[in-house]
Amino acid sequence: MKKLLGILVLGLLLSGNVIAKSKNIGNGLSINIPNNYKYFELTFRQLVSRFPDITSDEQIYDDFGIGVDAKLIVIANNKKTIKFFDDVTSISGLEKLNRKHVEPLMQKFQDQKFLNKMMKIIQKEEPNVDFENITEDEMVQLMEKISDNPKMIKAFERLFKPYIKKFNAEYDLDKYTILLIGDKKSDFIDEIKSEDIDNLNQIVRDGLIELYEEAKDPSLKDIKDWKFKIAKNHNGDLYLYSNDSLQSPYVTSKFHQEIFITSHKDRILIALSICVEKCNNTTDFLDIIKPTNLYVKSSTVVSETDNKDLTEQLKTLSELYKSGALTKEEFTKAKKKLLN
Repeated sequence: MKKLLGILVLGLLLSGNVIAKSKNIGNGLSINIPNNYKYFELTFRQLVSRFPDITSDEQIYDDFGIGVDAKLIVIANNKKTIKFFDDVTSISGLEKLNRKHVEPLMQKFQDQKFLNKMMKIIQKEEPNVDFENITEDEMVQLMEKISDNPKMIKAFERLFKPYIKKFNAEYDLDKYTILLIGDKKSDFIDEIKSEDIDNLNQIVRDGLIELYEEAKDPSLKDIKDWKFKIAKNHNGDLYLYSNDSLQSPYVTSKFHQEIFITSHKDRILIALSICVEKCNNTTDFLDIIKPTNLYVKSSTVVSETDNKDLTEQLKTLSELYKSGALTKEEFTKAKKKLLN
């Protein structure tokens, strides 16, 4: 027994992972919650009771298997981020957010002095634009040029700095993961099960291009070339994964983003993970979702000792080997590393 405890302690010391606790989130799935992270959960039933209008297009929810017991889960590295999601999903909180942050910004947009400052910035860089007779297409082209001009972006950020500072003081959106878990069979997942992966890639690519062309929004221009991967996990379920962060062209600050869409037991699961500061070019997504085994890279999933009980690790390792996710050589090597 002492030797087993010694192996476990040594594994904890050698692993670079943050101590995490495992939490059951339903549908036979568990996730890791990193140490000092905060947890927020809301069912669709609770959300509908607060905002009945969101059920106006019930067909969408049926297609994706979103019923009254579907869950919205947020894991964040600070209380302020959780406070934001708590406020934005309640009537009183949303009213407060609008009153303190959105409405003052909208009022500023209507202030002529403010608009004149913005116009001066634009005219300084684009002196030949006829704003009296500009067409919609010309305005889109102008906004694209603005988004590619660092000087203008920094100038606009200076104008909006007080509002950004006020927002961050109350809601610090730094490092967080959002999960949406369906509670019934998804017709959408059922329809694409047998689709060819190359065909699915093309369908998604065409959809992104169509979205950009219809929106005519320069902030979406990078979505046309968004990098993503569609494949099947060791359970045979399709997934879409991307760590290509869709940056806003109108701000200089950068963030890291991971998106993951898959299913488990024919129930949809959507994950969005964001990191703004101290990210090391990634988020906590892979560590958080690791216990689900829904996104498995055989070369990395068991390359480090995590903080689960050693017996559970060996059991998971055996299941990966039996499912074909690991070769015999990989299984032997990983098992040896766990026990050595």
